[in-house]
Parts: sequence; structure tokens; C-alpha cells
Amino acid sequence: MLDSKPLRGLFFSPPGRAAAALGSQALSDSLLERLEQSIGHRFTNRQLLLEALTHSTYAYEHRAENIRDNERLEFLGDAVLDLAVSDALFRHTRRHDEGIMTKTRALVVRETTLALLADEISLGDLLLLGRGEEATGGRGKPSNLSNAVEAIFGAIYLDAGYDVARSRILDLLDEPLQLALAGDLVYDYKSRLLELVQATRGNSTLRFQILDESGPVHERVFTAGVLVDDQLISTGTGCSKKEAEQQAARDALDKLDCNREGCSPKPTDNAGG
Repeated sequence: MLDSKPLRGLFFSPPGRAAAALGSQALSDSLLERLEQSIGHRFTNRQLLLEALTHSTYAYEHRAENIRDNERLEFLGDAVLDLAVSDALFRHTRRHDEGIMTKTRALVVRETTLALLADEISLGDLLLLGRGEEATGGRGKPSNLSNAVEAIFGAIYLDAGYDVARSRILDLLDEPLQLALAGDLVYDYKSRLLELVQATRGNSTLRFQILDESGPVHERVFTAGVLVDDQLISTGTGCSKKEAEQQAARDALDKLDCNREGCSPKPTDNAGG
């Protein structure tokens, strides 16, 4: 049975005046230009970039203006990303077997890698979110960030073709790709944090604590905290307790100094007056 919903994203008509105007109000040209510089592509059709930044909750709240969300672009970008990374691995000077290529690709295209890339280019600041998603920390959710990155890849593909999209993908993901090939791309922040604290030989203790749960049952958002010597060091959010703890551990690794005497927060740089 054919889906009766209108097609969006891949098969798009020029945006109406209301949609274009709303996008222009939400994100200024200077912000979009800065993002274009970060990803290394200037869009001929900038409406594609706006669509890539639009979360479904924002589109729903502005459905009267015919705003399109980024889900179809995400679908397309996911396929372009897989092909670009697969092609790069296949053409690598070392002829890796299928098993290694599959594992390497999975590390490079996973949510965590793409969310880290989004952090590097401050993508979370530019997401168009609904009020509820904004209130529940949507700008920092790895799923929202990684989905937007894939949507941007899809938008570049539609705007300029596969060769340009492939070039941008491999440039932006070059570091994680090289780390994955070397076996150095590791995302188990909890284990790394535990090893760091254990190196104090009992002079410091570590525990994780779920600090908050919010949102409807089918879209729960958890906030976890890292406590070292019963002092709250960092927090993290996620769609599961495990994800929230990993994000909190990742933040703690940046904030802690540990040696055999114990752990202490790293000094922060304060601008002098």
C-alpha cells in the first residue's frame, strides 16, 4: 500500500515564502556562512542546509509554514556516508580484509563519532528545535547531533553531487578514520575513567549516579553524574542510563587530574581583569 504522506527532502519543490522567511529569521546568513566554512562547502541552495538543521519537533510546531524536517536528508546522508567511508577503506594502501573494514566503518560512522564532529563545528547551537526538545537538552543529545551531521552530508550530495560530498566527508572524518585504522578509536569512557581512578590505588573512589529522568516514557532523557570522592565532577545526558553515564565519564576525563595520591579537578583558566 502506497504511503499517502507527501514526499519531502529528496523530491522537493521550491520552499514557499513563509518557510524561507521563517528559516531566515531563525538562523542568520552569517551563522550559516560560518557553518559552511566549517564544513568546507558553500551551498548553491541554502534551503537544503536549513532543512538539514531542522528537527522534526520544530517542523511540527511550524507545520502551518510547511517547514521540512531533516529526517529524509538524514536517510540519504547515512547512505552517502557509508559509501564514502567504504570506498576509502577499500582503496586504502593496506588491503584490509572484509571483517576489519566492517569494524572500522562501524566506528567511523557511529553516532558518537558524528556527535563529536558536530561538537567541533558547534552544530548544536544551530539546530532548529521544538520547545519541548529544547527544554530537555536537545542541543546536546548525541542522536540529534549525529542525525544533523548525516542530514548535512545528504544536503551536500543533493547540492553538489557525490564527488563533492565524498570529499567533504573524508576531510571532516579523516582523524577518526585514521584512528580507527590504527585501532586507537575508543569510546568506552567509563572504562577509561575507572582505570584512571583505580591508578590512585584506593586513594580516590568513583561512582556514577542517575540524577534525573525526564520526558515521556517512550522518549526518556536521563542525566547521570560522576562523583569522585563523593564530589560531583561532571554530568551527562542520554536516551539511556548507559549513554548518560558514558557522556558524564567523557566530561570527567577532561576535568580530572589523577595520580597515586588521588584525584582533583583540573584548574580552570580564568581571564584576568
